[in-house]
Amino acid sequence: MTKPSKQVDLNKKNIRKNKRHIFELECQASTAYAVSMLVIADIEENRALLSRNFSAAFNGNRAIAVDNIEDLYRCRMLMVDAVEATTDIAQNFKSAMANKLRIDLLENKFSLNEKLLEVASQMSAVNELLVSLNTLVADFNEILADQGAEMVSENAEWIDGKILNTIKSASSDSNSELVNDNAGRLEALFEKANVAEQAAKTTLQQIETETKQILDTGDAIADRRARIQAEREKVVANQKRSSELMSK
Repeated sequence: MTKPSKQVDLNKKNIRKNKRHIFELECQASTAYAVSMLVIADIEENRALLSRNFSAAFNGNRAIAVDNIEDLYRCRMLMVDAVEATTDIAQNFKSAMANKLRIDLLENKFSLNEKLLEVASQMSAVNELLVSLNTLVADFNEILADQGAEMVSENAEWIDGKILNTIKSASSDSNSELVNDNAGRLEALFEKANVAEQAAKTTLQQIETETKQILDTGDAIADRRARIQAEREKVVANQKRSSELMSK
């Protein structure tokens, strides 16, 4: 059995060792917190970039492209309407071709509507994830609030004399148990900190890759906008030439 004086010295040594480990873990925890907040900030920035890309592609490029296509269909209808039919066969061709063009336009509209439903479905799925995320944060905040309330109550007990009574009843053996328990908890925290550090590195690499992809997509959307706008000028020219057929 360890003599009380030796136990006191051993406790003092182990307490000092634990204190050093606590400092090291405090540094790791502080760094991990900063990295986590940086990760969240980067994710938020990517989400803003994705929202910008979506708005540019959906509300911008798509709207102009759809307008171009519908105007081109109307030009075709005008061209058919401008053709003079001198026989019943020619008239039937005009009528059948006019129906065909209207069917083409309808098929195109239904195809576009199917894509819109796909977009709506995925947007709904994104919203479900955001709802789940909000619930996660709300639950975490509730845990923190409960923890704060519990600690306030315990602090009041300590102030009223509980901590003083605990100190008075302490012994070398009970201190040894406390010191060893602290050491075990610190060892577990070191393992958790190492796992978290590796996970953070992996997440940062993933976010860097995603950021590049998002920016590249934004550049592609801008290039497509220029192409669609250039096509719009050709559509206007096509409309002008088509309208001239009616005046001949």
